[in-house]
Amino acid sequence: MKEIRIDNIKKDIVIVAKDRSKRPIDKVVSPQDEPTLEYEEKCPFCRGNENYITKEKFKIEDKTGWLVKSVENKFPIVDNLPGEIYGLHEVMIDTYRHNGSFYDMSESEFENLFIMYKNRYTQLICDKKIEYVSIFKNFLRKSGASLAHPHSQIVSLSIVPPEIENQIDICKDYYDKNKKYLYDDIIKNEIEFGDRIINDGVYFLVIVPYATKFSGEVRIIFKEKIKFEKMNEKHIKELSKTFKKLFENLYKESGYNAFNLCVYTHPLKIECENLFNVHMDVIPRKYSFGGFELGTGMYVSSIDPGELAKKLKF
Repeated sequence: MKEIRIDNIKKDIVIVAKDRSKRPIDKVVSPQDEPTLEYEEKCPFCRGNENYITKEKFKIEDKTGWLVKSVENKFPIVDNLPGEIYGLHEVMIDTYRHNGSFYDMSESEFENLFIMYKNRYTQLICDKKIEYVSIFKNFLRKSGASLAHPHSQIVSLSIVPPEIENQIDICKDYYDKNKKYLYDDIIKNEIEFGDRIINDGVYFLVIVPYATKFSGEVRIIFKEKIKFEKMNEKHIKELSKTFKKLFENLYKESGYNAFNLCVYTHPLKIECENLFNVHMDVIPRKYSFGGFELGTGMYVSSIDPGELAKKLKF
């Protein structure tokens, strides 16, 4: 017997069909191996190849050189020219190491990364024409990355994306019906239930969601009702430890796999600070949507959230 679940944050409809994980699947050779070189001569994001780089917006350095850096995107999704949509698009280089990745970065490297995320976000929201700032990461070609060197991206937009409007509307509806905040209940219920928790920290709760259209997704929820730009040193230190351990365990469980990171922040001109908690989704790209998902808007999951959380727990 199959089960229908609904993601309480996004309202995606998910059919849980655990037996589908047993389907026979042709074996294919992985298209992308782990890079071994710290420096690649032709990589525009490697330290030492600064002649390839467009205008620098931010960097952290030590005596050896720059460690992380944000630069203007040469091929932006949006720009600041007159048009129907306005914004800026930067590439944030996660580490100077060509062979670095979330799977092997140190806590200090993650700290530098999140300091950079916060700095660029804080700067981009100062533009009064901007309504939303998106932070995301595509890792490996299957996730949408065009270059192998580890990097993230940040895009400011003069509109609020439909996905964010949807999530805010869900929060508003929940409050109107229950006179309670959705994220408060999610955090409370997940901690009480316990089975889907990967880590319960002081500032962040890491879970495998009860229902998600992306099989194997991990969600990191800010426990406090703070905006992204209000993160302090304690938040960044815990978040860095959390990401280091999470990706170590993901590597042990699934290896060097493609993923997306999506950071959901507050829209700038919609009052929702109490309704909405910042959260991050780590989305594995081992699976692709088929005709059923694309044709119905319903999704199929063969992952047991509790079993996966147990394997990733720390």
